Amino acid sequence: MGDVLAPPQEDIVTLGDKKVELSTFDRYKGRKGETDRLGLICGGLPRGYIHYFGQGATGKSFRCVSTATEKAICCDKLGAPQQKFGVILFKYVLDPQDASKLLDDTKCQGKIMLWVISESRYEELSNMHKQWPLLDAPEDFQTKQHDIMVKCTEEQYQKMVFTPVPTAQWKQKEAWYKALKMRLELAKPKLKQAMGKTMTLQEIKELLGAAPAVAPGTTDNVGDIDLGGVLDE
Repeated sequence: MGDVLAPPQEDIVTLGDKKVELSTFDRYKGRKGETDRLGLICGGLPRGYIHYFGQGATGKSFRCVSTATEKAICCDKLGAPQQKFGVILFKYVLDPQDASKLLDDTKCQGKIMLWVISESRYEELSNMHKQWPLLDAPEDFQTKQHDIMVKCTEEQYQKMVFTPVPTAQWKQKEAWYKALKMRLELAKPKLKQAMGKTMTLQEIKELLGAAPAVAPGTTDNVGDIDLGGVLDE
């Protein structure tokens, strides 16, 4: 384990200062008619089994607590959970006049985002990955990897068209690679939260109305948050 750096002494910054690195991350979502370029900066995808309760903004997503030998109340009341996968990606800044190009191909500009995907999307990406490797190999800057262009054709159900890019821009310079890998560690616990809240059996029973509340309820404070970052050498 490397040395733990002490926090810097108090200093003064301005709003929008590029020296300030935030540990908050937006959720990725395609917008109809728009094209994004994404680099998958993770080496693997965490998997979770998730239940949904309620509708819209008031709905809850939480992790299934059933085991291989015991079916819990969440599955009794809500049916089988959905299998979800988590992706940590880098969304590049593209040329507003030509979405097929980076704004500046001498730089690595964009922000880290979280993407929670379904089984069907996982299968789409897996099929592409067979021919065009999309994931990073742990601590291997030289591993061949490809970015992907993503065109959103329908927003509500996130229908997308994927096209591989011959190179991964974030791996064109080792300094960019190392900087993003450091931020990747900050994003991992946030991705776990985004995939679904971890609740106790008692909390699930209270949520489903199967038991009286024994303590004030808690709310999931994971919101959509922004990491506005520009990585230059």
